[in-house]
Amino acid sequence: METIDALERKLHAAQQQACNAKYPTGLIVDLNGPAGNIFYLMGMCNRLVRELQLRPAERQEFETELYATRDYQSRLAVMAKWFGIVFVK
Repeated sequence: METIDALERKLHAAQQQACNAKYPTGLIVDLNGPAGNIFYLMGMCNRLVRELQLRPAERQEFETELYATRDYQSRLAVMAKWFGIVFVK
């Protein structure tokens, strides 16, 4: 169990990293429950691609990078890199 101060420091650090994203969205996603499902998260990113009106070349670059990774943590890192999503466990 962590204190509120410790959690706030972690969140602040994660938000600072999110500012360096290609398209910082400010989204915070709790990975507990259905929102932590990789297919849910990939669908969310596909919606972001449409909403942000990424060019086809950018969309292809994102998808190539995302699908080049095979494990859960690596895909989360790609999503965070592109959209600045902060993932909370």
